[in-house]
Amino acid sequence: MTAWGHTRRVALTGHDTAGLDGVSTALADVEGIDVEEVGRSDLLGRLDGGEFDAVVLGDNPPEQDAVTMLDEIRAAGVTLPVLAVGTDVDTDRVETALVAGVSDYVRWHDDSGPELAGRLRALLRQPWRDGTIQAAWWEDALGSLAHDAKNPLNVVTGRLELLDVETTHSEAMNRSISRVEAMLDELSTVATVSGPVGATESVSLADVANEVWGRLDARDATLDVESDGTLTVDPDQLGVVLERLLENTLLHGGDDVSVTVGATDEGFYVADDGPGIPDADVERVFEQGYGTARTGEGYGLFVVAQAAAAHGWSVDVGESDSGGARFDVAVR
Repeated sequence: MTAWGHTRRVALTGHDTAGLDGVSTALADVEGIDVEEVGRSDLLGRLDGGEFDAVVLGDNPPEQDAVTMLDEIRAAGVTLPVLAVGTDVDTDRVETALVAGVSDYVRWHDDSGPELAGRLRALLRQPWRDGTIQAAWWEDALGSLAHDAKNPLNVVTGRLELLDVETTHSEAMNRSISRVEAMLDELSTVATVSGPVGATESVSLADVANEVWGRLDARDATLDVESDGTLTVDPDQLGVVLERLLENTLLHGGDDVSVTVGATDEGFYVADDGPGIPDADVERVFEQGYGTARTGEGYGLFVVAQAAAAHGWSVDVGESDSGGARFDVAVR
């Protein structure tokens, strides 16, 4: 036992590459940490067993690429802190690893042992410093809250049906219950999109836009993909952002709104020929709860802003060529 709880178990892999052979020795006698050397081919299977509290990855590409291994770890659903250690790496490599989602990065040299031990202990004591872990906790907590809160709402709905209440009052109460349920769903969505980037791949903007449009109630609205492009992104998050932007045009643009999606040098845009956004509201459209329509809970563009912030994207709003609204999303 230590002053900060039970001994933490750490998996160490990739440390046998050039220049990193001292990492194992440096961690061997650190108080409160039990380090086990795990072969690269066995790592995912061992992590899946839940026996470790953190992972230390040697980084010496191309022989040992910590970023590639991190992607494999996250793709397997493992949300442990992951600390990378590299020798003879430049600032760009450290930045690449941190952007990819490693919890921390230590440049290794002969006297780096204390620094490595200190950073590893800090991660073990405060694992929520890692964005993946924090996002997973919030997603689980908010998802459970949303699910549990719907049970008493179902009871209220059922009892309301048994009461002799005037139609005007019962309809108003049912609308309020539906609004609360919708907000709980949005709460879960916000938690999901606020997490770190998942696995990225090259996807067609046109394919994703058309697939999303097919799920929406477009009424007499039309979609035109003016120019296609290939984006290297998390396809699920791209789908969420496009869905919310297209929903926004349908909500505010009218039943017969014309919507255009197109690629840009930085990413893509969504434009419409609706009434546009009042000048006084341009700075507020991404705020939580903002809305100018009579329907909706004002979370659509807030979800877009949260997803963009979590992925390092930027979203600008302006006027389309036809006088409606235009949203430009830069993904690179």
